[in-house]
Amino acid sequence: MPLVDTSKALVDRLPATLAAVAAGAVSWEHAEVIAKHAENLDGDALATYDARLAVLAAEVNPKQLEKKARHEVELAQPLTAVERAEKAAGTRRIYVDPAADGMAQLTLLAPAPEIHAIADRAVRLAAGLKQSGDPRSMGHLKVDVLTDLLLNGETSIPGATRGIRGRVPVMVPAMTLLGVGEEAAILRGYGPIDPATAAQLTADATSWRRILTDPITGRILATDPRDYRPTAAMIDHARLVHPECVFPGCTVPSEQADMDHTEDHAYGGGTIPENLAPLSPGHHRAKHHTRWQFIQNGDDTLTATSPAGHIYTVRPEGRMRPAPQALIKAATQNTTAPEEDLDDCPF
Repeated sequence: MPLVDTSKALVDRLPATLAAVAAGAVSWEHAEVIAKHAENLDGDALATYDARLAVLAAEVNPKQLEKKARHEVELAQPLTAVERAEKAAGTRRIYVDPAADGMAQLTLLAPAPEIHAIADRAVRLAAGLKQSGDPRSMGHLKVDVLTDLLLNGETSIPGATRGIRGRVPVMVPAMTLLGVGEEAAILRGYGPIDPATAAQLTADATSWRRILTDPITGRILATDPRDYRPTAAMIDHARLVHPECVFPGCTVPSEQADMDHTEDHAYGGGTIPENLAPLSPGHHRAKHHTRWQFIQNGDDTLTATSPAGHIYTVRPEGRMRPAPQALIKAATQNTTAPEEDLDDCPF
C-alpha cells in the first residue's frame, strides 16, 4: 500500500492505529497491514476493527497480523461476508510476469480453499518423491510436480504417487450449519471464509470429522490417553489449535513442525493435548538448548519467555467464538426434546 495512502487512512479513518504508531507500540509495517484491510469498512464496523487491530498488532509481527486482520474484517461485518466473497471471486484471474534469465512468474488469484488445496497437493506429492530418495529440494519438487500437473493433468514424474488430491481442512461451527449461528468457518492456514463457501465445502465433503468445542469458551475439546509418543489424534488436535509454530513471530505451518512436549516428558510432562504444541525444527532446538521457556496456561494460550526476560503470549488460532448466551440458555432449557427431532442432525 503506497505511503501516502496509508498515511491518509491513519489520519482520516484509523485514530486508534495512528495513536499506537505515534506511541511506538506498533510499527509502520503493522499500520500498512491494518490500513490495507480497512479499505471497505465504514462506520461502527471500521471503529471496531481499528480499536481491535491496534491492540492485536502489538502482540504479533506484520505477517501474522495479515491473518488476524482478515479475521477481524469478517467479525466486523459478518452480514456482508457472502456478498463480499462473491464479488472477490469475480476478480479471479491468471497473469504472467517475465523474470530474468529465462524465468517467468505465474500468478493465480482464486478462492482461498482452492489455492490451499492446490498447495497441499503439491506438498504431499513432493514429500512422497523426497521420501523415495529424490535429490531435489522440497521447494524445487513442489514447483516441478505442480508444473507437471498443469501441463499433463496427472503427474508423470517417475516415482510420484498417483491419485493424490489436495485436502482442505475447514472448521465449521455446527450451529452455523444448522442455521442458528453466524460464526464464520475457519480455513486452516488462511482464516475465516464466508458461510456460503463453507456450506458448499461441507456439502461436497466425502467424510466428516467431528471436533467438539466448549460452547462457553470456544476451546477445542479432546480426551486421549497418556503415552510417550503422541497419537495421530493428539497431533491433529494440536495442529488444529495452533496451525503455525508457537514460537513468537514464527509462521512455519504446524504440518512442517515438530510436536513438542511443552513440559519436557523426561521431567514429568504428560503426553496429553494440554501439553503438546507445534515447534519448527529450529525453534524446537532453541527451546531445549537455550534459556527460552514455554508454559501452557490451560486455555490453549502459551506464555513464552526469552533468555532476555521478554514475555510473549501465544494465542490459539483454532478456536471458535463462544456461543451466544441466549443460544446457550435456550439449549439448556430445551433438554427434553423428543429424540426424533434429532434424526436429521449430522452430529
